[in-house]
Amino acid sequence: MRSFLIISILAIFSTGCSIYHPQAVDIPLINHSGDTRIDASVGLSYWPIPSTVTLNGTVTHGFNDWFAGQLHGNYGGGSNFYLQGAPGVYYPLGEHAVLEGYAGVGFGSARSGEAKPTSELSSGNNYSYKGTFLLPFGQVNFGWHDLTLLHIDLAIGMKAGAYMPNFNYHEVDNNGNLIATSVYDYTTTNFLLEPQLMLRLGVESVKLNVKFGYAWLSDIYGENSHAKKLYSDLATISVGLTFLF
Repeated sequence: MRSFLIISILAIFSTGCSIYHPQAVDIPLINHSGDTRIDASVGLSYWPIPSTVTLNGTVTHGFNDWFAGQLHGNYGGGSNFYLQGAPGVYYPLGEHAVLEGYAGVGFGSARSGEAKPTSELSSGNNYSYKGTFLLPFGQVNFGWHDLTLLHIDLAIGMKAGAYMPNFNYHEVDNNGNLIATSVYDYTTTNFLLEPQLMLRLGVESVKLNVKFGYAWLSDIYGENSHAKKLYSDLATISVGLTFLF
């Protein structure tokens, strides 16, 4: 935990140009009507070095014996944020196992860099990008809850969706003049795959949670991609607390 916090603090002061990071969304494992989970965590994303720190929150509720809904949001400073909402269904399998699925849409914004000539650089950059993205998606989760006296929850989730970006990127030369050949808009839709692992343990009402997620986008690293200066974070690890009602 101490090492995670130190790396997180260092990442806050680092400069990245990530246009997407795996989202530290709770895998709730809703298992009965009225079941409510509130998850709060700190996430660290990297490619291959730490680049993004986020504050994350997820609320999930079981409305009846099969229908659930989930809201998630995270904030990474400045214009960097992400929100998603998804209705879903769940199906308990015996006393401890749960299968659940959600389908929804997310919206995010990312911005980095400050275009300055090299002679004026201190902590700024001679590039700048900003933009937003939409993410319609579906996700399937499977796991076990309340195992042993530590009330251990173990789960795996798989999200698949269409990452639909709208980003603008440009650079300046040493005199502060716009480099025309560096200006482009990145609007290519990517197919997204985002697996996630989750571990929780604690007491019945409060549990420590640890999540690890990985994200793959089909175009951004492709040979013909126009996003030569942009990248997405490959992995996110998060630590937080889950409150169960």
